[in-house]
Amino acid sequence: MHTNFARCWQQLQLNPFRSSLRDPALIRRLSQTIAQAEAGHRGEIRLVIEARLPLKQAWQGQTARQRAVQWFTDLHVWDTECNTGMVLYLLLAERKIELVADRGIAARVPQTQWDEICQRLQSDLALTQIEVGLATAITTLGQLLQQHFPLETAQINPNELDNTPVIVP
Repeated sequence: MHTNFARCWQQLQLNPFRSSLRDPALIRRLSQTIAQAEAGHRGEIRLVIEARLPLKQAWQGQTARQRAVQWFTDLHVWDTECNTGMVLYLLLAERKIELVADRGIAARVPQTQWDEICQRLQSDLALTQIEVGLATAITTLGQLLQQHFPLETAQINPNELDNTPVIVP
């Protein structure tokens, strides 16, 4: 029971990144970074940043990983034609980063590469380099998708998912 109270309290604490994430210019730049990272391959990238878990989920013990999978489902990332969608999820209140990749790309990229991307982003966030860290992570994800799912010469590249980051204050 004590753990539930502590975790809910953690969700309510102010986070220094919250105000900067409401900046429309930053959201536009991140959207453009995602669009650029999606060029030349059949993958899709969604960015979800949540300041905190809803208190009900925190009380019930939902982990950051479970929440990321929930976003993966809710945003229909699993529904891309080549099963190459992914969600980069940040839970600011707990300083957690999760990467959920669909089976098409997950089967080709070793877990160590996903971990390296998340660790680098964690380091950048610790230095309060929010935009640089996110842009680097998104670009790296795009490079992995380009490596494993490049477009054929005459193949078109539809944008199957919205590039706008989901920001939940």
